[in-house]
Amino acid sequence: MEQFNQSAFLLINQYAGKNSVLDYILISIAEVTPYIFILVLALLWFSGNLEKMKTSFNAGLAVLLGMLTSYSIGFLYYHSRPFVQGLGRQLVEHAPDSSFPSDHTTFIFCIAIMLLFNRSTRVLASVLCGFSLISGLSRVYVGVHFPLDIVGAILVALFSSIVVFTLRDKSQWLLKFFIKTIPFSGLKARD
Repeated sequence: MEQFNQSAFLLINQYAGKNSVLDYILISIAEVTPYIFILVLALLWFSGNLEKMKTSFNAGLAVLLGMLTSYSIGFLYYHSRPFVQGLGRQLVEHAPDSSFPSDHTTFIFCIAIMLLFNRSTRVLASVLCGFSLISGLSRVYVGVHFPLDIVGAILVALFSSIVVFTLRDKSQWLLKFFIKTIPFSGLKARD
């Protein structure tokens, strides 16, 4: 499995540093995507539409669970990053912490997957899932993750999103609290 992971990494990363335009685009995607996704959640929250607010809230919960899971796995199982192993070309700076699973990819896929569960955000979610995959692959391209780090992150995000979706009725009290306390949400909590 490790040999496959390294070979797949080198297949993607071999183009790094050979085309400055491609490097710029993929570095930007690798670095900026989480901020775009946070903006999407904020826009959904402040839309004034209760269903979209619930979706934004649940996506936030999925991110919390996903990141907790991802950090726990990284703490319990260390897998060095490609640049630590001397593989490929690294285009962005990163700490030499555990690469598996990708926290970055876990974060964005939690949001994209949670949006799939709401009919009104499904088209947006489909676009975000595609963008998440490109972002995950860009993390491989820039030399900070292996492909299986991305696969692991997608599985963590899927698990976290399913758990939050399944238990969404149990968190309604917290949603009502946030609707009451966050200014400009556009809604008042319903009893």
